[in-house]
Amino acid sequence: MNDWIKKGFFIGLGATVASKEKADKFFNDLSKSGGAAAEEAKSFLDALNDKGKSKKEQWQNDIRQDIKDTLIDLGFVTSEEYNKLAERVEALEAGLSKDQNGTDEQSTEK
Repeated sequence: MNDWIKKGFFIGLGATVASKEKADKFFNDLSKSGGAAAEEAKSFLDALNDKGKSKKEQWQNDIRQDIKDTLIDLGFVTSEEYNKLAERVEALEAGLSKDQNGTDEQSTEK
């Protein structure tokens, strides 16, 4: 059993460091030498691959969130906040131009 744990550790280490093709070759060699059944090796590799993809996505999401938090801490606004403010400014400008046109017309009538 101790030998199996060592092999498992080295398989895991190899799978995380090496490319999928290298890990496949390693598992094939291992199964040919009688160290593990081919299906068990393939299953183990697939599980490591899935776990690696999941971790990668989690890290990417964590990094994105850290960047967002840092930008907010620095005083940057989100695109949603910017768009809302731009709409408000346009509405205020439209209201001002109506007021100015209305005021100009009233002053010329008097």
